[in-house]
Amino acid sequence: MPLLEDLSRRKDIVIQCHDVPDADAIASGFALTRYMESRGRSARLIYSGKNRVTKPNLTLMLNLLDIPLEYVEEMPRCGLLVTVDCQYGAGNVRRFEADDIAVLDHHKPEMPESPQVVIRQSLGSCSTLIWDLMRGEGFGFASSPEVYNALYYGLYTDTSSLAELRHPLDRDLAEFMPADWSLIKRLKNSTLSREELDVVAGTLSSSNLIGGIGLLASEPCDPNILGFSSDIAQQVEQFNSCVVYCDYFGGIKLSVRSSVREIMANELALFLTKDVGSGGGNIEKAGGYISMECIGKVAPGVSPGDFLRDRVQKYQNNFDLVYCGAHNVDFSSFERYRKLRIPLGYAHTSDIFPEASQISVRTLEGDIDTVSSADTYLMIGISGEVYPIKRDRFESSYEILEGRYVIETEYMPVASDKISGERKALRPYARTCVPKEDRFIRASCLVKATKVFSNWDRDKYFYGAIGDFIAASEDDPSDVYIINRDIFFKTYKKVGKGEL
Repeated sequence: MPLLEDLSRRKDIVIQCHDVPDADAIASGFALTRYMESRGRSARLIYSGKNRVTKPNLTLMLNLLDIPLEYVEEMPRCGLLVTVDCQYGAGNVRRFEADDIAVLDHHKPEMPESPQVVIRQSLGSCSTLIWDLMRGEGFGFASSPEVYNALYYGLYTDTSSLAELRHPLDRDLAEFMPADWSLIKRLKNSTLSREELDVVAGTLSSSNLIGGIGLLASEPCDPNILGFSSDIAQQVEQFNSCVVYCDYFGGIKLSVRSSVREIMANELALFLTKDVGSGGGNIEKAGGYISMECIGKVAPGVSPGDFLRDRVQKYQNNFDLVYCGAHNVDFSSFERYRKLRIPLGYAHTSDIFPEASQISVRTLEGDIDTVSSADTYLMIGISGEVYPIKRDRFESSYEILEGRYVIETEYMPVASDKISGERKALRPYARTCVPKEDRFIRASCLVKATKVFSNWDRDKYFYGAIGDFIAASEDDPSDVYIINRDIFFKTYKKVGKGEL
């Protein structure tokens, strides 16, 4: 039985936000109460703690969307307690005794998962999780736009105005249906108090320049304020990129901006948070979170500010740059590999959208942009990875098999028309092919992180970490690309000397 339907069968349902709830927690709880109502159940939405909600945008949100959030000091009558945007027993939520508990969250797990404990750390907001669950169980968002607007605003605030969308589902929520922008603008323009204006001013006066990256420390503040500060800081002429950070719930929150193509903000955020937190976003705006506990494990005794400063410094010399068609990499000296005859998927872009359509393909690795044409295909790999390929190269490299391409992956890629906004899953268009036996590449394992600018997109690069592979077709060394290490060993075999 689906999770929410199962929970809706309980009596005396109480939904609890973390203490001093933010927009994401409020939206998640509100949406869940509306789901329960759609199943003929009522649920109380509560929070507790030392302080009540006072931020102007949140009080306005409660009033405009008629959200029945209650402040309590004692637990109401409860048959089922559901915590949203937090985990039962965690330090940021008052613990109320309850026999039947469910948890819906997107932060670092602090308790074991179970059928009633769903924690999806990869998501940018709890609103995304709630939306995905409700959508999967057939909730009618079209007839309840206030629920979608609340979830949209929850995502909006938890991802610094959609700048830090980490997962394809975050982007799917943001584009699911038109948001009420008159409402969103009223809320987003009510976020800054006089005190927070002073925080922004103090942040901008604390800048340090490390290489071409500005590093700025802020007082503890709302993520939206952090993003606002980084938007202003990025306008400084000397900053190719900037990182603004502050203390935030047992760690440090980052807001990252970039204005040069050699640094993608989301990739910089991932580098800064590797092994100690999480990060994501898009090429110009991103963000992340670093756990103090994790810093203590990898760098004992180092302060968060010094840790972040060291990571920014290491990033400056961390990678090589390779530009397709204009590089001096000697691929002839690399080892020779044959692609294994493992079934792969392909789709004609002109079958998905009319020719000349500007399309974007959403994948776990990010969005890939191209133009639909009879000569452009999309390849779909064993893990759902997608890359464009010209028809002549496809026909010379692959054999077509009968039948559709069937793949189980965490997120099946989706294509969208960048002008109309129409979205289509690739699954119905995917057919099956296998590599031909006589196709070879030259490849080498990376000993230094590398950014490759492909022939498909001159403004975005493919990032290869140490251990991934840089490769090029043997008959066209100008066509350089990155292959993830795990995928490489599943799909390529080294050619022995006797096979040359």
